[in-house]
Amino acid sequence: MTASTAKSLEGVRQEAMTQLIPPSLLGAAYDAKKQVKLGAQTTQPLADDGALLGQFGPADTLSVVLAREGFANLAGAVSAALAKLVDPKLIRAGEKYQVDRDDEGNPRAFEYMPTPVLHYSVTQKPDGSWQAKKQEKALEIKTVEAFGGVDSSLYESVSKAGEGGALVSLMVDLFAWDINFYTDTHPGDHWKVVVEKQYLGGQFYRYGRLLAAEYGGKVGTFRGFYWNPTGEHGRGRYYDEKGQALAKTMLKTPLRFVRISSKFDRQRFHPILHVVKAHLGVDYAAPQGTPVWASMGGKVLQAEMMRGSGNTIVIAHGNGLQTRYYHLCRFAKNLRAGKQVQQKEVIGYVGMTGLATGPHLHFSVVKNGQFIDPAKVSVMREPGPSNRAAFLAAIRPRLATLKALPAVMAKN
Repeated sequence: MTASTAKSLEGVRQEAMTQLIPPSLLGAAYDAKKQVKLGAQTTQPLADDGALLGQFGPADTLSVVLAREGFANLAGAVSAALAKLVDPKLIRAGEKYQVDRDDEGNPRAFEYMPTPVLHYSVTQKPDGSWQAKKQEKALEIKTVEAFGGVDSSLYESVSKAGEGGALVSLMVDLFAWDINFYTDTHPGDHWKVVVEKQYLGGQFYRYGRLLAAEYGGKVGTFRGFYWNPTGEHGRGRYYDEKGQALAKTMLKTPLRFVRISSKFDRQRFHPILHVVKAHLGVDYAAPQGTPVWASMGGKVLQAEMMRGSGNTIVIAHGNGLQTRYYHLCRFAKNLRAGKQVQQKEVIGYVGMTGLATGPHLHFSVVKNGQFIDPAKVSVMREPGPSNRAAFLAAIRPRLATLKALPAVMAKN
């Protein structure tokens, strides 16, 4: 097993929090802590070249920051130049920026740094106009193997293997059509992966593509392999060792981690109204803020606050099918009626708006105007690879690698 870059347990905990993994799945390795909120302005020390480092606060916009940092009448020109490469409305709290000044203290350059890898610099040309340039730092990519056995939770097992919470999310996303990691994880299960790791300046930066993975236990044994014969960005797909697509036409569980708190029931006793009222969907209890996926690709018909269902999303999928998502705490950014969404695209976040006794997602399926039980919807796998023989030949070495990896960590 290739060793990972060492991380403190606290660092792994914080990474897990950013992935919105609930404590109930993390096991004893996790001790929930409140994240420190960003202030309106958290200016950092000067960079080595004397430039001012800062970061956007929760209420900051690009124009607010530019005005605060002394660009004054230049703010409009700087914003317009940057807007040619990136939408300023997408700037988020916590992202960093840098201001370079001349000898008299006047700002002469602005750099927006959404990630350590991606920077946008805006500088003034000799004619007085402003131009923006995109800069991406080169990443070193290594392909590594990791594996482990589950004692109490998948997260704890991955952590013991020296890996981060983001790897848990990659596995959960990959097997989302077949495994519910909230209910299907048991002591004695095992996991194995072949994954890309990206390094920046010799330090681990993040995980890349999950090239091959296996999860096995009481739920069965599932494998997935990445396949992109054309090499085009966004064209890669995942298939099992037989060449069957992992993706299916519909996600029956449109959240990463859930437990069913109420099933489809036409004679259910309503916990708030205290009357027998049909429950025409499935309730998934999950922590506040858990991302909600689109169960299928389609067109958003509705994204608004409703009296009983709270923040509500309705998506049309063709063939007379609609899916509905209720009680969200908020919608995904820029989600609106008329927008096309893809399967597994984040459309909102679990909440308890409307008539709700606790945070959960109410998920409904409508076919030709009639509510049907989501658990009974017939789903099909997406098509397999166009050249199955080439796929099987390509994954043969990775399949052998997975089989050769032990199912449990060796104990000292």
